[in-house]
Amino acid sequence: MSNSKFDNISKIVVDLTRNFNKFMRHKFHNLIQDSGFTFPQLSVISILEKHGEQKVSELSAKMGLSDSTVSGILDRLEQKDIIKRKRTKDDRRVVKISLTGKSQKFCNDFRRKKEEYFAQLLKKLSEQEIKDIIKGLETLNRTLTEEEKREIATGDNL
Repeated sequence: MSNSKFDNISKIVVDLTRNFNKFMRHKFHNLIQDSGFTFPQLSVISILEKHGEQKVSELSAKMGLSDSTVSGILDRLEQKDIIKRKRTKDDRRVVKISLTGKSQKFCNDFRRKKEEYFAQLLKKLSEQEIKDIIKGLETLNRTLTEEEKREIATGDNL
């Protein structure tokens, strides 16, 4: 791999994504802190919002945590009436996790605040700059999706 390509990869992985994630955590820290949720709890809420009803093992895999750790997170979210557990009719051992109406309101409010923030931020950019961002993110998402499909097909994870 050429130095130029390696430098670009390093810039994406180390500089840009780390800076973006750090900025987002800082920008929305107060909103998150005021919500009364921890980052792992917010991760569960986000996954359930995006993917719908999940088994504990599916949540664990998506979060990279053990089933027992996720179960503890779920216990606390259930106490707050954010998630509900439901046993399937076919196999009573299988428990599906889903969001409650209370959590939907939180998700909608949080999404609205993020959208408002980005609308204000992006209106400072030119139309071409916005198109460039969209194109770059679409390319990155396509590449990630193709890699995920390849990993699923081959059973080969990093």
